[in-house]
Amino acid sequence: MKFFEVEQKYRLKDPRAIRRILKKLGAKKTAGGTERNEFFDRNDFFKKQKVALRLRRFGGNKATLTLKGPRIKAKFTKRREIETPVDYAAAKALLKFLGCKVRRQYIKEREAYRLNGALITVDHLRGFGWFLEIETSSKQIAYLAKKIGLRESDREERSYLQMLFGWKH
Repeated sequence: MKFFEVEQKYRLKDPRAIRRILKKLGAKKTAGGTERNEFFDRNDFFKKQKVALRLRRFGGNKATLTLKGPRIKAKFTKRREIETPVDYAAAKALLKFLGCKVRRQYIKEREAYRLNGALITVDHLRGFGWFLEIETSSKQIAYLAKKIGLRESDREERSYLQMLFGWKH
């Protein structure tokens, strides 16, 4: 298995128009609601390696534990990513047992769509606005961005951690 993600984030001016375009292209909405993201560290161990250890909860007790590596030079955002579904309470207890503490956290509203094998999300971050992320191959990102009507000038190169907290990774 290859544990890499390739994605690109874009700033949105009109999320309603984007939803109409996604529907017209045949995208299927797979989820929607409030997403909670908690980033753990122990004595800055992960921060020093430019790695993020995230516990993400998207409603209920189901969650995803993700380890994101530093960015790799590529046309779009690329990094090592290892993630697995977990029970939220059990994962949080395990991380605390290992001496990890929540260092950063944020909440966003997220809608997830599937289109031609790509994961497309429409996010709202209070105080920062609306964003769309496309996660798939580089070739498919370029193709879908064009089909959706996104421009190069719409690209947002910062992660949510960088935008919210000035975090370098």
